[in-house]
Amino acid sequence: MKLRHLPSLAAALLASVAASCTVVSVVMAPSPVTIATAPPGAIDHPVGNAICRLYNLTENAKTGACIAVGSDGSVANIRLIRDGKSTLGLVQSDVAYAAYRGEGPFADAGPDTELRTLIALHTQSFTVVARADSGIRDFQDLRGKRVGIGQSGAGFSLTRDVVLGYYGWTISDFDRALELGPAEQNRVLCANTVDAIIFEAGHPNGLTQLATTECKARLVRVSGPPIRQLLAAHPYYVASFIPGGMYAGNPDNVPTFGARVLLVASARQPDDLAYAMVKAVFENFTIFRRLHPALRVLKTKDLVPDENAMPIHPGAMKYYRENGLIK
Repeated sequence: MKLRHLPSLAAALLASVAASCTVVSVVMAPSPVTIATAPPGAIDHPVGNAICRLYNLTENAKTGACIAVGSDGSVANIRLIRDGKSTLGLVQSDVAYAAYRGEGPFADAGPDTELRTLIALHTQSFTVVARADSGIRDFQDLRGKRVGIGQSGAGFSLTRDVVLGYYGWTISDFDRALELGPAEQNRVLCANTVDAIIFEAGHPNGLTQLATTECKARLVRVSGPPIRQLLAAHPYYVASFIPGGMYAGNPDNVPTFGARVLLVASARQPDDLAYAMVKAVFENFTIFRRLHPALRVLKTKDLVPDENAMPIHPGAMKYYRENGLIK
């Protein structure tokens, strides 16, 4: 009787071994390298994908492929990095500055002095779009108007409140202020529920394209003494402009300012990883620029970060020094 059961016992043992091997292979699979990016539709998500695409062509990807992961944006990305839930993240320079020092939305959590920059990327421009019939041409014309102000708690709200401070305003200086997401802002602008909307974005982008074509909206200048004072006091902001002709009905350059988008990681991440990530982008820079229209204006030197927001990761610094990009 016992001998008759041997084949079935052997089969059971083989099945058990196979199952255990399957478990081992899953456990031993390389952990992915993740880049927290932005909500769907924002430029930072395809930019994160572009970085991962280049990294995944390198030998380093064998120890863990790079995956760009959607998120709620800069503030959320800092928290994901701090909690070890994302390897890297795309973060606006002003949000990075606040996180490193424990200011603004990070006051309760305190300073995160382990944050490090790897690469500087495109500029997220502070953008105001107004109805053509609103009479709004400059930022100062917004006072007393109905305005979509974006969503509080996002990285943009930090920039927005800094701008209002330099004009001596608060949100109460608008006739009506609606907190809305990007797509909803377009809807209320076209419906004449608001006179203008303010947000921060890389250009070109689809939502601005829709506003200028479907609503005949106009880009608004954000310049003058208050902005010059802001730039002088906060070196992690940069002067910028939205090129004329990029959007329908807007033939002239529109001056504004913005925050650079930084690729950020914790100092706990290995130097080899940071080095490989930077090397993948720099050594494939021509391809990188082609992967999204917002990247086409960049030059190699633009990608080298400064330390106005936070220190540079040692692995990234090693690459920059080896290649004479930082002395």
